[in-house]
Amino acid sequence: MNDTPPTTRVCTFECSGCGALIDTESDTPENRTPCSVCGKNGRTFNVFIEETIILRDGLGVKAKRPGESRPYVEDKAMSSFSHRLGKHVFREQVIDRDNNRYFEKVTDYESGEIIDHNEEPLSEHRGHGTAKVKKEAENGYITLRA
Repeated sequence: MNDTPPTTRVCTFECSGCGALIDTESDTPENRTPCSVCGKNGRTFNVFIEETIILRDGLGVKAKRPGESRPYVEDKAMSSFSHRLGKHVFREQVIDRDNNRYFEKVTDYESGEIIDHNEEPLSEHRGHGTAKVKKEAENGYITLRA
């Protein structure tokens, strides 16, 4: 699903002398009809193109203590592409190692529906992201490793 609105195009023909709209059905370059308002034959072709883009911002913060390599808090609130849904969703995530807390909420931008909500102790948050069980092929056999 594409969540980008379509491009809008509007084309008009106007009299170059007075700006009155010209009926393009009966007025061609080979058979130019004088303007019904001012009588001139000059034409202006206007093309208006409107393109809409959707911008989404986000914020990601990591808090580290001096001398420690791992952050004690990670907080993210940003757009994320859902391959399962085929569109962008809003993802909020907090990893708080000091307070043993994991929080994640995924919301559909269009409907506001909460797609996923997970709040649990961080020590129990297993089998997700980089902690997923990986498959290794050895001699044609698949072995699971954690």
